[in-house]
Amino acid sequence: MGLFKRKQVSRFYLLRNDDLVVYINNQGAELMSVKNTVNKTEYIWSGDPDYWGRRSPVLFPIVGELNGQVYRYKGHEYRMPRHGFVRDMIFSKSAETDDQIWFVLDSNEETKKSYPFDFHLAIRYRLRGRILEVKWIVANKDSETMYFSIGGHPAFRCPLEKGQSQTDYYLGFDMESRGNPKYHSISRRGLYEPQEYELPLEQGLYRLERGTFKKDTLIFEKQTTRVYLMRPDKRPYVTVTFAAPLFGIWSPPGKQAPFVCIEPWYGRCDREGFSGEIHEKDWIQSLAPGEVFEAAYFMEFS
Repeated sequence: MGLFKRKQVSRFYLLRNDDLVVYINNQGAELMSVKNTVNKTEYIWSGDPDYWGRRSPVLFPIVGELNGQVYRYKGHEYRMPRHGFVRDMIFSKSAETDDQIWFVLDSNEETKKSYPFDFHLAIRYRLRGRILEVKWIVANKDSETMYFSIGGHPAFRCPLEKGQSQTDYYLGFDMESRGNPKYHSISRRGLYEPQEYELPLEQGLYRLERGTFKKDTLIFEKQTTRVYLMRPDKRPYVTVTFAAPLFGIWSPPGKQAPFVCIEPWYGRCDREGFSGEIHEKDWIQSLAPGEVFEAAYFMEFS
C-alpha cells in the first residue's frame, strides 16, 4: 500500500454554474464538494476522519474486499487493498471546459506490482444545471484479456440541518417490480454473505433507522437504477441515477455517522470462502485487448 501513498502534489479543480459549485481533487479524481450557490447548502460529506476520512473515492480495479486481500491470476497471487489503489493516486488533468473536466491515469511499474495489466483510466465530471455526471472510461492497453471492477462511493450529508437526526430521513427507490427491495450484507471480514434480507418500504420509502447499517453495507443487485435520499418532509435532495447492475448503501456501522453513501458498482467484494481466479469473481468485468468500457452515473441535487 505504501507504493501508492508516497507524497505527491494534489490540487482542487472547480466547476461552477448558476446552481452548483463543485470541487474535485486530482488525488484519486475524488469529488470533494458540491454546494448550492443560492443557499450555500453543502451536499457532500466533510471527510471527518473520526467517522470516515474520504468523501467520494473512485473504486478501481476492484470494488470491495478480496478474500484475504489477495486475488489470483494465472496461478499467481496479487495483494490488493479494499476498493483498489487508484483512490490514492494522482491523476493528470487532460481537458477542461466551463462545464466539464477530464482526469486520466495510466498503468505504470508500481501499479503492475499488484495489478499486472496495462490500462488507461479516464474520469469526466460534467455539470449541467443541478446534475453532476461522473463518467468512467477504461481501456485495455494490454495484450491479454483484462479483468476489473469499477464503482463510485459518494457520501452525502445526512442529516442536512442542525437539530435533525438521520432517522428523520428517507431512502426512495424506483423499483422495477412491486414489493420490497432485497439486499445482501457483508461479514466482519468485508465479504459477501449469501443470506438475503428485505428492506421494508412504506409507500415506496424506507425511513432510516439507528440499526440500518449494523451489518455494514447493504448490497442490491438488479433491482433499480435510481435511488433518492430524502429530507424529513420526504422531498429528495439527492437523486442518484445509474445503469450499473449493483449498488451499495453504506454508513459506518455503529458510529451513527452523519452521512449516507449511495454507490453504483460494476463489481463487488468476494463471497465468503471464494478462492478462484479473478475471472471467476462475481460480477467481474472483462475487456479484450484494445477494447474500451464506458459507464456513467448522475447525481441531481435540490
